[in-house]
Amino acid sequence: MNPIDTRQILNWDQVKVHIQPNLCIECQLVPQQPLQCYRCQKSLCQTCHADLKQKSRGPKIFCQKCKALNYFNPANNAIYQSYRDMVIGCVNRRYGCKVTLDYKKYQKHVDECEFQRIPCPSPGCFVTTLKRAKGDHLQVCEYVIETCQYCNKQFNRKSMAYHQEKCNGKDVQQIDLASLKSDFLRLRSKLDAAISQFEQSAEIAMLEQKVIKQQLEIQQLKNNINQ
Repeated sequence: MNPIDTRQILNWDQVKVHIQPNLCIECQLVPQQPLQCYRCQKSLCQTCHADLKQKSRGPKIFCQKCKALNYFNPANNAIYQSYRDMVIGCVNRRYGCKVTLDYKKYQKHVDECEFQRIPCPSPGCFVTTLKRAKGDHLQVCEYVIETCQYCNKQFNRKSMAYHQEKCNGKDVQQIDLASLKSDFLRLRSKLDAAISQFEQSAEIAMLEQKVIKQQLEIQQLKNNINQ
């Protein structure tokens, strides 16, 4: 969960006296699900805790406030009580969201907010758009995957027009027939090669038999002469 920027707190002047002591000691933002140093009781947000833990490579991390190597535990109720009077503007306010929330409802709203920017789900498209405008973008996105009505192959919208020119509006049965014919010719070629190889092997075997027979006849003649 990302921490909350104090600039999003619309009544900051009224609540800062309670909140400032409980800002994250690293990033100075309002933590969500804050952690506390067990020694000095100062707060740390989840993001900064993860960064410090990665640097320390262990369960203990260095507290920037009390300068000791400490464990950080889930925050106590007093921390959450200090956040209760905040009036928070949605992080997507710059994109048009006008919703204001309290601390408890903030994260749920952000997760569902229709004004958050999201990446296009189409492979190869790097456009980000408002969640509420996702459908409008997909209607014109060139990278949306579509299925050819003639051959059932899939292409992105950008390539589909070129592909269908090659398909030329042919009936699916015609395309299947051409594919079957191509497969038949390929298999027939393999069969002819196998038969040719087999015939050559058979011819070689016959020659070998003739050579052996001649060798036996020569040996027999030699034996008769010696007698």
